[in-house]
Amino acid sequence: MAFFLACSPGLPAAAQTGLSGGQTPAALPEAPAVSILPQLAAVAAGPAQAEGTELTVSVAAAVAEGSAGLDHINIQFLNPANDRSVTKILRPDDLRDGVYVDQISMSIFEPAGTYLLDKVFLQDENGAYVRYCRAEELWENDGYLALPVMAAFSIDNGVTVLDETPPVLGAVAVSPLQAAKESEITVAAAVADDFSGVDSVTVRFENENGRAISVDLKAAGGELYTGVIKKSSTDKPGTYRVKKVTVTDHMGNSETYYGGDGPFASSVLFVIS
Repeated sequence: MAFFLACSPGLPAAAQTGLSGGQTPAALPEAPAVSILPQLAAVAAGPAQAEGTELTVSVAAAVAEGSAGLDHINIQFLNPANDRSVTKILRPDDLRDGVYVDQISMSIFEPAGTYLLDKVFLQDENGAYVRYCRAEELWENDGYLALPVMAAFSIDNGVTVLDETPPVLGAVAVSPLQAAKESEITVAAAVADDFSGVDSVTVRFENENGRAISVDLKAAGGELYTGVIKKSSTDKPGTYRVKKVTVTDHMGNSETYYGGDGPFASSVLFVIS
């Protein structure tokens, strides 16, 4: 197929293009590429499943990808009754048959109620974001788009009160108080929690040279938690004094007690010789 340069009547083509005889026209600049951002297509969640002290909720999202590949999806659900929120980040590894799928983990002691899809952030591999929020919240979220979909899940576990109180440490003890290198040391602590229960107890010791030894304690009945410092951790001599104890419950409430303060003194120690 032949292409012809259109000219005005009575003027040579060269005059119309501003070129003298023998010159060739310069290449026109290319139009910049238009970047297409990802778009949210669908979100689904639920139902909540209980196992032990954990609730799991399946969450799925479908996205129309843009010019660049999708880096991640940040999905947030909110319980408007108490402002409790949970977040899940979905990544390319979570893609299954065109849908991003994973699970949200929550404490079984989370107060009962309905969690609404609140916000979604899409980020592509160029670092560009698309932000969505509920339509009624657009007035306080500049640069956001209204969520094009609705999703929600419910928790019906009979819990009505939010646990906001961390566990309380009562005492710490060690045995033996003095031992040879590469000896096992037993650590015990009394810890109580008012509602959701103790999830973890970690005790940290340090010697005069700053060498640290940490041990996680497990439930041993009632309010007693015990753990054993292994032989491999007591291969250096010194006086190891309690530095801090961190206690956390199943709702994530945490408290750290430091040696010399609170329910125990820096005299809680053991000596490796």
